[in-house]
Amino acid sequence: MTIHYHHLIMKPAGPVPVARALHKLWRYWQELQVRQTPGTQAPSIPAKTTLRLGGLGTVLPNIVLSEWLDEDKIIIRLAGTMVEEMTGQALAGVNLLDLTPATQRHDIGRVYTNLFTVPCGFHISESIRVGDGKKYTLAALVLPLADADGAACFAIGQYALSRNGFEEDRFEAASIIEHRQIDMFGYIDVGHGLPPGATAS
Repeated sequence: MTIHYHHLIMKPAGPVPVARALHKLWRYWQELQVRQTPGTQAPSIPAKTTLRLGGLGTVLPNIVLSEWLDEDKIIIRLAGTMVEEMTGQALAGVNLLDLTPATQRHDIGRVYTNLFTVPCGFHISESIRVGDGKKYTLAALVLPLADADGAACFAIGQYALSRNGFEEDRFEAASIIEHRQIDMFGYIDVGHGLPPGATAS
């Protein structure tokens, strides 16, 4: 399996490889960061308390808010209806890592550890084949949020599902995923650098 890595520096226009459908979260996160960071200071991570769900508008059903407790425990605190329909279950209180294939759990866990400790963001695109044979592309953008002390221990992610280049609201054969493959992955520098070994293109 070939994974295309494309690490990004934060730009006002948004990260180019990230699906256009994900730009809503990107722009809203940037607005929170600008409001929180005086012009003369280094960019800070937006506090979770500044998040207003109304600011996410029509992408709210595609949102997941999670909390990092340790390297093997990232608890979903809020999940939109599209994401729950896609997984076929209620997600609040579920360990996000329990939703990943066993073969990817360690690598996805390391990605989230980097997101919270650097801190940085990441984008990912997967090809998914479901039980009725149809193929979809699932893209995600995940960005850090800070607690009251400024530590990045929350993450907000937006998911975009498409088929043949067109947006989809859900799988027609929900939760029966027969095959999945990561096609593209990259970290996003949100003002604090990238993890060791990751260089921006």
